[in-house]
Amino acid sequence: MSGGRTMKRKRIHFPLSATILILAIFLSLTGCGAESRLKKNNETATRDGVTVTLKKATAKRTSHPDRYNYTLSGTIENNTAEGIMKVIYTFAFYDKNGEEFRSFGIVYDGEDKAIPPYGKVDFYHDDIKWGAQSVPASVTIGIGSVQTETQLPPAKLPQSGDFLYKALDDEKLADIKNNPPVEMSFHIDQGGYGRTATFSRGELLDRAVEKLCNLKIGEKVDEWVTDNYNWIRLVWEDGSETYISLNMRNLELSAHSNMHTYRLDNLNDFWAFASDYLEEDQ
Repeated sequence: MSGGRTMKRKRIHFPLSATILILAIFLSLTGCGAESRLKKNNETATRDGVTVTLKKATAKRTSHPDRYNYTLSGTIENNTAEGIMKVIYTFAFYDKNGEEFRSFGIVYDGEDKAIPPYGKVDFYHDDIKWGAQSVPASVTIGIGSVQTETQLPPAKLPQSGDFLYKALDDEKLADIKNNPPVEMSFHIDQGGYGRTATFSRGELLDRAVEKLCNLKIGEKVDEWVTDNYNWIRLVWEDGSETYISLNMRNLELSAHSNMHTYRLDNLNDFWAFASDYLEEDQ
C-alpha cells in the first residue's frame, strides 16, 4: 500500500429548524410553490336575477418568474323562475397598489340542461395561467351577460346508441327512410387533398342511404384535428341540404358554439363503400 493519505469528507448536519428556514427563504425568493390567497374586493356579483359568488381565489407563482397559476371557485345561483342557460362571469386582478393588470371572462354554458329555477351550480377553475409583471393582490368578480333558456334554447345532444339520422334534430334527415334524398356526397379532405364521391338517383344512392341509416352514435371523445375535415351532404327533393360534419372519422357537432366529437358505430361499412367511388376534386 502506498503511503498516500486518505482524506475523509466531513459532513455538516443542519438542525431541522435551520433546514426549514433555508427552504422558506428559497421559496420566498423564487415564489415557486407559494400559494397566496387573493383579497376579494367583492364576494358576489348580481345581474338579471343571477348571483355569482366567489368563495376561493388564490395565485401561485410558477417556475416562470412572471407567470401565475390561479385557482377560482364559487357558485352560480339562479334567483328567477326561468331556467338559465348561459352566464359569462368575469374576473379582474389588481396589484398591491390597486392597479388592474389582468381581466378575463369565463363562460358557463349548460348546453342541453339549464340551471333550474332557484337552483345553483358550482364552478372550479385551477388551470388558469397568466403572465403578470405585478404580484396579484386582489380580485373583483363581475357578470358580463346572462341568457335564459328562452333566449338560448337547450341544445339537443345525441346519446350513445342513437341512430345518427334520428339524433341530429333535423326533420328531413329523421324522415330519410320515407323521403330519401335525391343526391348524397361523401367528401374526404386530408391536408388539403380533397376527394368526393357523389351518388345520384339509383341503386348506388339507395345503398349509400341504407349504410348511412345504419350509423349509430358511439362514445364521446376528445379527439380533434385541424387538417382532416370530412363531410356527408344530402340534397333533398326541394333543393335544401343537410351536412354531417366529420373530424377524421368522428362526428363533429356544435352546441352553443362548443364543439363535441363522437365516434360513429358501423362507420367502416359506409366508409369502405363510399371510398370506392371517390374522385379527386378539380
